[in-house]
Amino acid sequence: MDTTNQILLPDPIPDHPLLHGRPEIGRGESSIVVDGDVVDGQERVFKILSSPTDYAYYTAPDRPTGHHFPIVYADHGTAGRSSRGYPFHIIEVEKLYPLPCAGEAAEVATKISTSYFDACMAWRNLAQDMGRIALHHLTVTPMGWSDAVKDSLQALEIFSTEYGALPDLIKADNLMMRKDGTLVFSDPVFME
Repeated sequence: MDTTNQILLPDPIPDHPLLHGRPEIGRGESSIVVDGDVVDGQERVFKILSSPTDYAYYTAPDRPTGHHFPIVYADHGTAGRSSRGYPFHIIEVEKLYPLPCAGEAAEVATKISTSYFDACMAWRNLAQDMGRIALHHLTVTPMGWSDAVKDSLQALEIFSTEYGALPDLIKADNLMMRKDGTLVFSDPVFME
C-alpha cells in the first residue's frame, strides 16, 4: 500500500472475535484491512470501515454492483468507534490485489486515472464538484471503454450523486484487481 502523502487511520484494529489474531494487510484514511479466510477457493478479507460513505458503498441496497465492483460476502456489524467518531463497520469482501505495472487491468486503470485527473484539472474552478463533473466526463466522452467499464463508471456516478460522495479514481489503491486480472473499483469514493 502506498502511504506517501496519505493520512492513515491511526486506530488499532478493533476488539472483535472475528478479527482476533488476524494480520493487518492494509490501511487507508478510513479503513483497516485484515486477512480473512479462504471459502470455496475464494480469498476474503475483513474491511473495517470508519466512513459512512465507504459503508454505504459496500452495503447499501442500491450500491454499484457488477463486474468491476467488489464482491461483498457479509456485513458483520459494528465494533466500537474510530477516533474520528464514526462506528467501525466490519465488512467481509473478496480479497483484491494491487495492479501490476503492465497488463490489461493496469492499462485501463491508468487510462481511467489519467483521464479523470485531466478532467479534474479542466473543471478545477468548480472546487469540490470537479470530481463529480470529471467522473461524468468519463461516462459521456467516447474513450473506447468496454461496455462493462462504461456501465461501471455510470453506476459509480449515480452512487456518488445520490450519496453526496466525492469520487476518487486517482489513488493507487482505489483501483485494484482480482487474481484473474479483472479491474475492480475497490475504494473509489470518499466523504465530503
